Amino acid sequence: MLEGITMKCADIMALDVKLCVPEDPVTVAASLMWDYDCGGIVVVDDMESKHLVGMVTDRDIAMCLAKHTNGHPSEVTVNNCMALPAITCWKDDPVETAIQLMSEYSVRRIPIVDENGSCVGVISQADLILHAPDIESVITMLRQISTPRNEEEITLTEPLLKEDTLPDSIEKVEAPEESDAGKGTSAKTTIKK
Repeated sequence: MLEGITMKCADIMALDVKLCVPEDPVTVAASLMWDYDCGGIVVVDDMESKHLVGMVTDRDIAMCLAKHTNGHPSEVTVNNCMALPAITCWKDDPVETAIQLMSEYSVRRIPIVDENGSCVGVISQADLILHAPDIESVITMLRQISTPRNEEEITLTEPLLKEDTLPDSIEKVEAPEESDAGKGTSAKTTIKK
């Protein structure tokens, strides 16, 4: 990398993103993961706009089926299992932003969106290991992702989905201010039913 030039998410993201929609049976997402040897699938409103809704991972599917269903997997939809909100980066964000968000939220992949909120790529741990300019920050990220956390310890703060690119099915809900000075107000994103 040249001195003074910042590597952007678009420079290292995988472009051949496998997608599904919330109404798909989880078997569709699981088949994509199997066929393309990946651990997560981006969930979009529809295949034409590719407007990001969330992410579904192999772990999301396994835990959902094991804990919450008695039926056949083809009767469970991606919407029942997908992780919300999706943590995203803009395609023009510096790679360091992706590293920081993946570390902070313990995610192994992050969808990359354009100015319309459409998914244009994904950055995974492997992409960062192969291409990131600062390997020390990648090592720190891997350690943080690999450290087990309690659900209570995770506080979702912005930026998650960029507010002006939220699909109609998602609304932003302000959380109460925290007591520690300087932390500000955190926000979370919820799905309207």
